[in-house]
Amino acid sequence: MDILPALDKVDAVITDPPFGVGNFVQASGNVRGKKVTWNNSGPSKKFFGLIKEKSTYRIVWGANYFNSFEGAGGLIWVKNQPMPNMSKAEMASTNWGCKVELINLTWTNYVNTKESDHPCERPVLLYKWCIEQVPKLPQTILDPFMGSGSCAIAAIQLGRKFVGIEREPKYFDIACKRIEQAVAQGQLFPPERPKQLQESLL
Repeated sequence: MDILPALDKVDAVITDPPFGVGNFVQASGNVRGKKVTWNNSGPSKKFFGLIKEKSTYRIVWGANYFNSFEGAGGLIWVKNQPMPNMSKAEMASTNWGCKVELINLTWTNYVNTKESDHPCERPVLLYKWCIEQVPKLPQTILDPFMGSGSCAIAAIQLGRKFVGIEREPKYFDIACKRIEQAVAQGQLFPPERPKQLQESLL
C-alpha cells in the first residue's frame, strides 16, 4: 500500500494475494515451528481500487474469497489435490470477456516442483499460462504479492518486464535469488527478432 501509489501504470497485474483464511498448512497454526500470521486477512478494498488504477488487465487468484470479479470471465486451475481438506482447484478473476478458461496442472504434496519453502509457492507454468491469457500479451507485469517470485520467473522466460512487491524479507530474498538465476539462464524461447524492411520512398 506504500509502494503501489508511486508506481507507473502497467499492462497487467497478475497476483495471488493471501486469502485471509488463516493457516491451513498445519492444524497447529505453525509452519516448521513458526507462527503464521500473514494469511489472517486478505487485501483491502483500497488495494483493489489501486490495482484498477495501475493496470489495464488484471488476474487475481483467490477471487472466490474476496469477490474480486469485475465481469463474467475467470480462470480455473485444477490442481488434482487428493487431500480431502485441501481445495481441488483455485479460481482467479479477470477483467475482460465472459469466458472461463481452465488449466489442468497437478500441484500436490506428492507431485510438484517447488523451489522454495514458501508455503504457497505457485508453479511457474501457471503464471506463464496466465500471461498468455491476457488479451494483448502484456509487456509489463506487476505482482504486488510476489511471494517466492514465480510470476517474475514466468515473465522473464517470456521476455516481459516485471515489477514485484513483497513485504516479508525472507520471501523477498528467496524471490530475488530465483529471479537472478532466471536472468542468468536467459529466456527459454527468445522472441524472434523483427525483420528489418527497407521501404521505398517512391
